[in-house]
Amino acid sequence: MAGSLIGSRIRERREALGLKQSAVAKTCGISPSYLNLIEHNRRGIGGRVLQALAAALKTDAARLGEGGQSDLARILRLAASEEKPQAEEARLEEFITRFPGWAAVLASLRQRRAQLEQIVDTLSDRLAHDPYLSESLHEMLSSVTAIHSTSGILAQSQDMEPLQRRRFHNNLFDESARLSDLSQDLVHYFDHLAEGEQNLSTPQDELVAFLGAANYSFPTLEPGGGETVEGVMSRLSPPGLSSAASLMISVALARLRRDAARLPQSALAKAIGDQPPEPYKLAQQLNLPLDLILRRLTFFPGLDRPFGMIICDGTGATLFRKPLAGFHLPRYGAGCAFWSLYTAMARPHMPEHELLVLPDGQMFEAFAIATYDGAVAASGLSVLQSTMAFRTSPGPHQYPAREVGPTCRICPRQTCPARREPSIHT
Repeated sequence: MAGSLIGSRIRERREALGLKQSAVAKTCGISPSYLNLIEHNRRGIGGRVLQALAAALKTDAARLGEGGQSDLARILRLAASEEKPQAEEARLEEFITRFPGWAAVLASLRQRRAQLEQIVDTLSDRLAHDPYLSESLHEMLSSVTAIHSTSGILAQSQDMEPLQRRRFHNNLFDESARLSDLSQDLVHYFDHLAEGEQNLSTPQDELVAFLGAANYSFPTLEPGGGETVEGVMSRLSPPGLSSAASLMISVALARLRRDAARLPQSALAKAIGDQPPEPYKLAQQLNLPLDLILRRLTFFPGLDRPFGMIICDGTGATLFRKPLAGFHLPRYGAGCAFWSLYTAMARPHMPEHELLVLPDGQMFEAFAIATYDGAVAASGLSVLQSTMAFRTSPGPHQYPAREVGPTCRICPRQTCPARREPSIHT
């Protein structure tokens, strides 16, 4: 049996149960180093070891194994649909069973290609919308215009007084120095892009990087964890964190702490049990708001199908985002107008549950609700926030499916009625 995806599922299940790697390895009669290789998908697994691990993790071997093969089949079917001529999909299960290693290689290559395509699209979108680039280019054009105007005056004025000419020369020097500094800053900026630091140009990016580095897990902020928000930030904040990002991180962690006080992770784990979490059922079972359930599930570790999330205010501006592979979240501006995130704002406090189908065929199950945050002010105004959590779809559903895309700039759906700007896909 292939270990390409099973290892990750084993690791997620162990972490969800709060078990140490060494303890699980001892129970199964294998070394911790061997289990570490399995969990990082560097060793195949099957037979007695898989059965022992399933028992130690309080699940069954079929669930661990079939989940990996199901993921493989979904990825390979998607790859087959993109090629001409198409592969023999009718024999896909036979191929995965007979050649699990090759199946994993093909699935990995397809995912890598999709990632590279998304990187290209994202960078193209960034070049069009990055506020730093826009501001820098505007300043460069201003300097070039000032230099051109000043030099034109000097060239056309033959009898200018020496003092006035010196002023123009000083202006030329100042503007040229400014232009040189701007050019060097842009060179450094693009160097950082090449080095893979493209994700930290805005405070929102720094927030995502901070939460991602902690794997969206902050057990010390749970009840009884004994650590304050300030303590977590002091311990985990990277050097050079901007003041704006620091404020956003503080707000996000404070909300996480409040959510944990209302619904501790241990209570949520008990409510979930061994079944895939269903947000609406959990909200009814625990008698808690749906947006709270969605936030807690987004930060819950070890789920077979983890949640991504995006939260926006009434203007559509992004307040929080947790990326999920395959689902492009906007770094600047708004996303697709047909996302449940935005349609929920038309019906505050009414939950949305839909299947979102992306242009590449990937399907995501989306849960959304818009709520008024806090008490109504004396002026009669209140703040509307919309929350959408999403996860990969395990298969066909009975509820409606909606064709959506990423941001308009990189969406290939040319005939979309909600398009607000041309796509780079022609």
